Amino acid sequence: MIAYLGILLLILTALQGLIMAIDELIFHRQRGLPAFERWGHVADTGLFLLALLLPALAAPTPFWLGLYTFFALASCILITKDEWIHASVCSGAEQWCHAMLFVLHGPILLTAGLVWFLAPHHFVLKMLPPIVLICGLYQHLYWNIYHERKNSESSREQSVLRRAGRTLVQ
Repeated sequence: MIAYLGILLLILTALQGLIMAIDELIFHRQRGLPAFERWGHVADTGLFLLALLLPALAAPTPFWLGLYTFFALASCILITKDEWIHASVCSGAEQWCHAMLFVLHGPILLTAGLVWFLAPHHFVLKMLPPIVLICGLYQHLYWNIYHERKNSESSREQSVLRRAGRTLVQ
């Protein structure tokens, strides 16, 4: 049974990764992300990572299982925070993509918790946190540093061009 749960966890995680890549590389790049979403996605990933670190690092004692449950539930709630924004700025296809991510989020955390309880040293539990950390670092570095810097430079260039245009016209 544990082998099947491990495989299920891998499949669910791979599917989530694929849908996140589509969301990121197609939808987010197409429309851009406002600051609230840029930082919010990093927070979502951070809380997901925090939950997944517990099975990777701790024994499934009642205390750690309780804390895991708290972080897992908080993560499932936190990921919905952007839907007020998404309702007005996202296409139907992007909203469907987000819905699929929401549908997968809870089962991934539930399956990880079950694997942890039944086989605390399962390799998948050790594998997931580094992958999630890499995704979170990408989100932060791309959207909050690279993209923000690129937009700042573009805004400065446009401002200089506008000022130069005014002096030429005058």
